[in-house]
Amino acid sequence: MKKYVEFSDEALECLLTGKAVEGTLKMDLMTRQVSFNMFNRKSRQPGYVRPKDLTLYETTSGWLKKSVKKFKIFVSANNKMNRERAATEILRQAKELADYLKNNKTIEEIMNEI
Repeated sequence: MKKYVEFSDEALECLLTGKAVEGTLKMDLMTRQVSFNMFNRKSRQPGYVRPKDLTLYETTSGWLKKSVKKFKIFVSANNKMNRERAATEILRQAKELADYLKNNKTIEEIMNEI
């Protein structure tokens, strides 16, 4: 008994151009028809450009950025420091960035209070 998989036109077009297609297979138990649901990734849409992260604060060797969904902290320490001093420096910078995030209000928050 042959089984056929139902593809959308968009998924078939991606396959024919040689791209990998991610998604899920689903079988309808009543009709025994198998269908493929392609994940709709924004990066595959023509003309999509990922929004840049907004830099909120910078330290000597770290930064705090805001993306669409998350706040990001990056902290680094020099290899030439001993481990104890490097750990202390990383914690100091992370605390400084977290304090900045906690204590400073955005323009939107200030406007909402008015």
